Amino acid sequence: MILALYGCCFALMVLVGIVAIPLDVRELIVENCKNSRGRFRRRYVVKEAVSLAQFYGQVLLIAGIFAMVLLSGLVILDGYIKLDIIVSVAEQADWDLVQMEDNLRSSPNNVEREFRKDHIAEGGTKESARSTMLFLWTALPVILLLSFVGMLTAMRFSSDVFDHALKSLASDELERNRRRIRQRYLRASTA
Repeated sequence: MILALYGCCFALMVLVGIVAIPLDVRELIVENCKNSRGRFRRRYVVKEAVSLAQFYGQVLLIAGIFAMVLLSGLVILDGYIKLDIIVSVAEQADWDLVQMEDNLRSSPNNVEREFRKDHIAEGGTKESARSTMLFLWTALPVILLLSFVGMLTAMRFSSDVFDHALKSLASDELERNRRRIRQRYLRASTA
């Protein structure tokens, strides 16, 4: 499950990286691969490939960092509460906290019993399982708020990195295009 989540995050960032390059920048890249006669030149294609590799490298680096942070957070969380129990809690979620607590205790997937069983299997006692469960239940709003703020911060940071990478790619492409146009003009005017 964790690897599937990691794969989804990675695939989403790759998809965003591919789709998010504006059409005019893509056309500029293709134009920069051609010489003055309209033929593709290997040297120009290599320069454009390096430029695209730098762009995708920045995007994938930030995606990898966020995926590793998320993965390590899930591993740490799995040390306290098994992820199967968290999934069961999410399936039985209700806006009324009293009703949700009843659902968690009375359903066929009794979350309280499962948590206590796992906690005791890891060397804990019934009392420590109860105190940990009460702490997690009372800290749930704070945990959710911190998770939401962390997600917003991560989105803002990744947006800034992507924006910088895209601006850098576009300015490099535009500068290369201007330089090639200038060289073509000078060659044509001297001939």
